[in-house]
Formats: sequence, C-alpha cells, structure tokens
Amino acid sequence: MPKPILSSRSRIPAAKANTLFKCYAERLNPSETVKRTGLSLNTVYDQYARIRWRLIEVGYYRDAAFSKDEDGLSEVVKEELRQRRGLEDGDVYAHAAEAIEWAEKWPQGTVLIQIRKIIELTGPLDTPLKLSEAKAQVVSAYVCYTRTKLIHDRAAMKAEIDETHLTFAERSKDAKENAWRAYRAAVIRMERNKSKAPDISD
Repeated sequence: MPKPILSSRSRIPAAKANTLFKCYAERLNPSETVKRTGLSLNTVYDQYARIRWRLIEVGYYRDAAFSKDEDGLSEVVKEELRQRRGLEDGDVYAHAAEAIEWAEKWPQGTVLIQIRKIIELTGPLDTPLKLSEAKAQVVSAYVCYTRTKLIHDRAAMKAEIDETHLTFAERSKDAKENAWRAYRAAVIRMERNKSKAPDISD
C-alpha cells in the first residue's frame, strides 16, 4: 500500500513520520509533538506548515481569516490564534484555517486516515502541488467524501442518543455513500486513462 510522503528529501524515519501524522491529527502543538517524535522543533514546525498548506490547497480546510480578530471568528479560534507565538500577518490565513478546523470535534482516528490519504494522493509535501486533470478529480472527489463522512459520523453518534437526529443521520449516510461512489468512479477513470496512454518507452 502506498504511504504518504512528507518530503522527497526527508530523512525522517517512517516510524517518526507516522507519529507526527498522529500528533497532527490529535491537534497537538509542535512542542508536544517534539516530545513524542524526538524530532527537532524546527522540523516539526516545517512539517506542520507543509501539512497545513496541503490541506488548504486541496480544500480539506474550507475556511480561514486574514486577521487574528477578524469578524466572524469564534472566541475559541481567536484565543487559539493569540496563543500561537510569533505568528506574523502573512501566516495568519493558514493558521486560522487550521484553528477553525481544529475547533471542530471530529473523530481523531478518522481525521488521521483522511489526512494520510490526502497526502498519499497528492505526493511529497516539499514539492509544489501539481496534479493531472484526472488526478485532480480524484483528489477533489476524495475530499468531498471526507467532509460528508465527518458530518455523517457526527450525526450517527448523536442519533444513538437522540432519535430526533435519526432522519438527518440517514440522509447524511446517503450523501456519504454517494460521495464514496463518485470518488471510486474518479479513480476508475484515472486508471483507464493510464491504461490508454501510449507506451513511449524504448
């Protein structure tokens, strides 16, 4: 099975890279991640920044802000941004996108699976995102699926304790299944396109 690649030049051992992914999915700050991984603080900052931007690029993170105190941000997000020391104006947008997402209580295990898959699909984080049209459709379809799954999982948990959420849980299940089929269809189209490509090898 392909594995997500942090960097095309990285010497980070696979075990440490896997732990770093887990830490990110658990919303741990860089200092806490340093303790778990044994990586340097600069390395963790760099990898967090790359993960953050890749998730913005593919649309997994869907909201952001240009100011720490921008209207519309919740107090939880504003406080999170204030606590991020050394945050410069040019960095606020990406950190706000992350903080908004982290304020949601999505299941960490699901988030980890989704982040790893997105990075697996899009390639090393230290290279610019460059996807073929077919691959871009696969990534877009997968991201759509991830969001519907997160919503469904939350609705299903609420439906277990409150039947008023049952109808929404059923509708969100249909949306999740439709999104999964769309993703698989995009994968099949991409694989067919590859098989049709002319062989230019000697």
